[in-house]
Amino acid sequence: MLVGSWLISQPIHAQWRLLFQSQDIYQPSNRATPSDTITAIESRGVLSKYLIIRYRHSRRRLMAKDSVWGFVDGYGTIWRSYEKELFVLVDFNGGWVNYAINRPVRTRLSAMYWAPMYSRTLDSKIKSSWSEAMADIPAGHILR
Repeated sequence: MLVGSWLISQPIHAQWRLLFQSQDIYQPSNRATPSDTITAIESRGVLSKYLIIRYRHSRRRLMAKDSVWGFVDGYGTIWRSYEKELFVLVDFNGGWVNYAINRPVRTRLSAMYWAPMYSRTLDSKIKSSWSEAMADIPAGHILR
């Protein structure tokens, strides 16, 4: 039992990978050659239009945020790049998508909170309210 709890407490290390379209989420991760293995993907900042892709052996490359749909980080978390910002994909059930984004608290710029965001599909616009995201659905349509 002690071994089982030790295994559960260890973080999962998944393969970092770029997603060029939303359908790439469902594709298995291609094992890259050791020299092409991505070790980190990070944003240069909210207003920057580039992501920094870090590879093994200290090599790095800049990639435009609008040239990729998103990426998968080392913990298996899916991130979507939309309008120069990075959103965490929280839940996707086929009817709508829940995202989260780290926003500053208005009174203190150092304090941050996770704001929920929504979209109709993986490729549609991200909105701050669920009703805005679902505005294009016909009136009698039932979501599950």
